[in-house]
This record gives sequence, structure tokens and C-alpha cells, in this order.
Amino acid sequence: MLRRIIQPKTQSGRFFYMSLIAYLVMGISGCTNPPRTDKPATSIARAMETRSFPGDLKSVLKAAINSLQDMDYTIEVLNSDVGLITASRTTEHAKAGLANEKPEGELSAGQKACLAIGAVAVIAIIASMIFGHNGGDDDSRPLFGNSHGRDDGPDGPKIYRYKITVNLTELTDGETNVRVSASGEVEQDGKILATGGVHEMEFFQKFFAGMNQGLFLDQNVPINN
Repeated sequence: MLRRIIQPKTQSGRFFYMSLIAYLVMGISGCTNPPRTDKPATSIARAMETRSFPGDLKSVLKAAINSLQDMDYTIEVLNSDVGLITASRTTEHAKAGLANEKPEGELSAGQKACLAIGAVAVIAIIASMIFGHNGGDDDSRPLFGNSHGRDDGPDGPKIYRYKITVNLTELTDGETNVRVSASGEVEQDGKILATGGVHEMEFFQKFFAGMNQGLFLDQNVPINN
């Protein structure tokens, strides 16, 4: 029976077989979306995203800009009056995992794709078994020439896009509070594979470490006239 499925002898059988292979190849990317991380509780997220730095809003704002640029982000919006910065970056390499923010019990897009692919595969196999055998037809030539030829799977690389928003609030004790939020999406061949917020400790630690370094240099490195 397995040989009848993978080597159908009729045109209709080969059509169902090739259609099944093409569908599975095109849909497999839906089952292999980038790994997701769980979204932390609001209090934990705020603790990761918030730091206070010594200095007025202007000096801390400058340190935030320098840290973003050191991380290869492009500044899109800068409002020094209200202390707001937005920046973005596009890369072919993942810089942080995206949070799984779907309600508990809801299937992800990848899980839904896998279920759909499985259902179609079962239907195609049954149809191939029904129509793919003809005792009087021994023509086993592939329907589309070489069966080992090019498939229709994803061709392009995965593109990662990240966006950061920085809110700065000057406090009364000579410090400035910095709150950072980040989100991202993954795209391949024009299809969005995943979206979500960024909640990785290492991601924010790198940004705040860059700010600390910038403030230290501004305060300790003399300016040559």
C-alpha cells in the first residue's frame, strides 16, 4: 500500500502525490516558527525595563541615543521636550526572542498550520489510494519530470525587525528615570512568521550597560578644545 502512495501509476494519482508534497513543503514553515518565550508578569517586565540614572534629562537622553546607536538602531523619533525616543533595526539575525502573548489555551499560528497540513495530508493520501492505482497502467513516470527537482519551499532569509521606545522622566532628586519597551516581528518571503514583545533580561541589560558607559565617559573624559 505504501508503494502505491509514493509511486502512483496514474496521472491522477501522481497529481495528488505531487500536490501533497508541494503543500507540505510550503506549509512546513508554519510549523517551524521562531521559538517563543512566555510573557512575564507586569511587575517583572517593568523591573527589567526601568532604570534610574544620575543626571538631568538632557544628559541621560544623550546617553540613551548613543546606546541605541551602538546597538545599530536607527533613531526614528526624538522629542527632547517630553523625553521620548523611538528607534528601529532590521537584521537577518535574531537579537531577542519574542514573547508568546496569545491567551492561554489558544493555538498558535504554527500549531494551526500544522493541524491544517495534517488534515490536507490525510485527505490527499486517501484520494491517492483511491485514484492512484490502475492495474492496466504501468506508466510510472513522474508527472513533472524529475521528482528530485526544485521544490516550492521558502527561498528568502528570515528578516528580524525590532522597535524600541524609550521614555525618560526627570525626577526631583537629580536623577532621570528611563523606561524601555521593545517589540519585534519575523518575516520570510513577505509572510509574517511571528510578532510579539521583547522581554529578555539580556536585551535590556545591554542597553542600560551602554547608557552607563556613555554617562561615565561624558562625566570623566575631558573635552579637548
